[in-house]
Amino acid sequence: MKPKTIVSVLESSSAAKDVALTRALSLAHWYGSNLHVIHVGPSSRVSGDAIHNELVERITLAANESGARGVAITPTVLSGSPVRAIADYSGRVGADLIVVGKGARRSKGYWSTGSFAAALGKAVSSPTIAIPSGPAEPTEPGIPFRNILSAIDFSDASFLALSEALALAQQSGGHLTLLHVLDGFPYESVYSGSRAFRLMRDSRAHVARVNRDLQSLIPPDALNWSEIEVATVYGQAHKAILAAASERRTELIVLGLPRRARLEQFLAGSTAHKVLRRATSPVLLVPGPSTVSIFRPAEEHAGQFARYPSAFGLRAVGGTVRATEGRAS
Repeated sequence: MKPKTIVSVLESSSAAKDVALTRALSLAHWYGSNLHVIHVGPSSRVSGDAIHNELVERITLAANESGARGVAITPTVLSGSPVRAIADYSGRVGADLIVVGKGARRSKGYWSTGSFAAALGKAVSSPTIAIPSGPAEPTEPGIPFRNILSAIDFSDASFLALSEALALAQQSGGHLTLLHVLDGFPYESVYSGSRAFRLMRDSRAHVARVNRDLQSLIPPDALNWSEIEVATVYGQAHKAILAAASERRTELIVLGLPRRARLEQFLAGSTAHKVLRRATSPVLLVPGPSTVSIFRPAEEHAGQFARYPSAFGLRAVGGTVRATEGRAS
């Protein structure tokens, strides 16, 4: 499924920093989508015509510079809490995809780099793409993402993320890497003799087994329309994901965004937050159901990917929001 409605969130008051808007225009042009460009004001009052006119000017400038002409664009000014306002509006228009910058912002509180994108990703049901301030352009003009990395931890959220990654790889005819990170590294301590050989043998066997599990997640016909590889590495999840993305010159990192309980978030931390803070390429956050508990082995949930068909374009959370709307010419 291709996104019919894309929502682009403007975080900066400066037209010079509309990188996320430029990427949203490119995606809307590629998919033939309707584009809603929204700005959330800092106060509880909906801004007047002056703010709306400035928004239209920024959109027009970005559209002319990006060459994405012919896209149906609706500029909208919202008020209130940014995450709630954006989530409500996205639900009302039936957004299939949300595009937002991943930089820090201030609006009713401080958001560290990437945390606003993560908070928004958890508040909506549609995938959210977080765009860095200076993303690399696609290798071929007009094609959104040809080199994609999807992180798999065998949770339900990562299976949903893989569905989106497969759909994107099929649409672009590009390259997709399925990456799994094993916790720790067996050679951090010094071993010698037979124990060292045994550790090395067991480690290779473990990696081979996980790679087979990753291979089993690939649909039988997928290799007909995309180049797909699997990789299993040791290390800390966010560092390994970022290292693999850098090594492969990845144009898009795809992550499942589990809806963790607060206790599990505190104990396990958030890989998505850490990747967002350091990634130099766009990151697609795919919200999933409640995460696999950190107290249960992830292997118990392997093989469940078949339950999730390709679904690039999930419905957003419903609701109402006050806004002033108009169509950019």
